[in-house]
Amino acid sequence: MKSSFVHRPLNSPFDDPVVFVRVLREKRAFLLDLGDISRLDPGDLQKITHVFVTHTHIDHFIGFDTLMRSLLRRDLPLCIYGPANIADCVEGKLKGYTWNLIRDYPLRMDVFSVDHDIVRHTSFCAESAFERRDEGSGRMAGFLYRDDLLTVKTIQLDHQIPCLAYSIEEVFHININKSLLKDFGLPVGPWLSDFKRAIRAGHPAETEFAVAGRRLTLGEMRRIATIAEGQKIAYVTDVSITDDNIERLVEFVRNSDTLYCEAYFLDRDIDRARTRFHLTAKITGTIARRAAVRRLVVMHFSPRYRESSETPESEAMREFMRQNA
Repeated sequence: MKSSFVHRPLNSPFDDPVVFVRVLREKRAFLLDLGDISRLDPGDLQKITHVFVTHTHIDHFIGFDTLMRSLLRRDLPLCIYGPANIADCVEGKLKGYTWNLIRDYPLRMDVFSVDHDIVRHTSFCAESAFERRDEGSGRMAGFLYRDDLLTVKTIQLDHQIPCLAYSIEEVFHININKSLLKDFGLPVGPWLSDFKRAIRAGHPAETEFAVAGRRLTLGEMRRIATIAEGQKIAYVTDVSITDDNIERLVEFVRNSDTLYCEAYFLDRDIDRARTRFHLTAKITGTIARRAAVRRLVVMHFSPRYRESSETPESEAMREFMRQNA
């Protein structure tokens, strides 16, 4: 399926869980979690505009310093979303350094702390040596973040502490009919991004575009575009085995094109999973199957299985495919 964004895990399943989401044809990208991001090259780091943190255990937040250091001279703000303590954790990180030489740097960080349906906004700016500033709060209106292209949603789950799961959904996908484009005598080019952006924003039919020395309206060109269902991905990690968590997760990730989900323990170690507040691979496979996701990517395995003949991936996939065959 064609989509406006692509995504990939950065690390192996035994290392920190992080997913990199690249928005195509735009110089921006998202991170799902902020663990070890050392595999990202400087160009990809510079594209990151939004980070969605599940919780601030070290393996989900240690990449903060790497990201912030790479963006200090960037004019574009960095937005960080996370659980209720995220602003405190960002402030704590920033207080670990001395900032007397950065007042002419442009970086601004906007941090959004999620407490159920309440979102609190805090900012930290280089020009004020990253002094904390509270910007107010509000209620989520069914989503955490939205632009013309994407919607990000979240739910708060239990990991003995609050832990967020996220979904990213393309509002819809616009396909360009190349045959009709040729009939119009129009070239493929950057103008198509502006054309798609105008459709998503609901611009009026008389909106004009200058293309190949001609001026055409959105209404005239509308028939070269067809609307298709957008892609949905979901990201879940560090979740206690409770009926409430599982039932809410099934609904939250339902019909995802890709579900990234932890599979920390094998089911034979379910007692250990309960005491460590993680899912087993079998439960992960069951959630994915019940939610009718199209593709399951398991991650975040306990190191105890590095040399095991039975892997969390094989157990999860066996359960996922059990009734999908």
